[in-house]
Order: sequence, then structure tokens, then C-alpha cells
Amino acid sequence: MAQKVSAQMPPDMDLEFTYTIELAALDPTTGNPVAGVVVSNAYMLVDQVSAGSADELAAGPFMLVPGPKA
Repeated sequence: MAQKVSAQMPPDMDLEFTYTIELAALDPTTGNPVAGVVVSNAYMLVDQVSAGSADELAAGPFMLVPGPKA
């Protein structure tokens, strides 16, 4: 099993409703994409700064699919 990774997004980054966060596995030596990686138990800790309701922020269903060159 691979080591868990914790990565931070830039501080004070505002994500709009049209934005998408994409996870990619990269080889640490070459930077090339790595196929066959499974992401599990991913989570984000966020602050809601808009006046919208939680229903407006709902999205999904979430499906992980291979990207380009996968």
C-alpha cells in the first residue's frame, strides 16, 4: 500500500461553482502520469464563504475515470 499524501491548495483560493478539482497520480521521478491508481478516502476541509445554501453546493455523483494518456 502506498504512503498517504497530504497536499494543500493555495491559501485563500476561491473555488466557483464551475470549478472542478482533479486528482492525478504522477511518478515522483519523471512526473509522468501513473495508470491504475485508486484514490480512496479523499476529503477536503473547506469554508463556505458564499451566501448560497448547502443544496446549491451539492454535486455528484462522483466518478473517477482515467484522464488523457491513461
